[in-house]
Amino acid sequence: MQKRGRTSLFEDLLTMATRLPWWMDLMIAVFAYIGFHLWHVHFLHEMNQMNESVPVPVATNPAAAIPNAVNTGMARGGIVVGNIMTEVFQYAIPALFVMGSISSAIREQKMKRRKWDGTP
Repeated sequence: MQKRGRTSLFEDLLTMATRLPWWMDLMIAVFAYIGFHLWHVHFLHEMNQMNESVPVPVATNPAAAIPNAVNTGMARGGIVVGNIMTEVFQYAIPALFVMGSISSAIREQKMKRRKWDGTP
């Protein structure tokens, strides 16, 4: 028997979505879109606060200001990455579950047709 290779997160989620009923997939897609959209709006709000002008303290020794600049950049980097990820996920995850609902509905129709025809 051949071992199955490693699967990606996308394949695992799609497999899970095809095993759920089609109506549950559509509910998950709607809630995922709303949740990721609200999370994205939160990150946009954080980025708008981040873009406000802040008075820059004048350091007598420019080398002493480097740790503060690095810490500020690291803190803002998480917000920027979070903004990008939620922007992608608010469309990708619901699309994945819609594809799963289509597959699930087709499978359900095939099962009903087999039951109606009396074929195994």
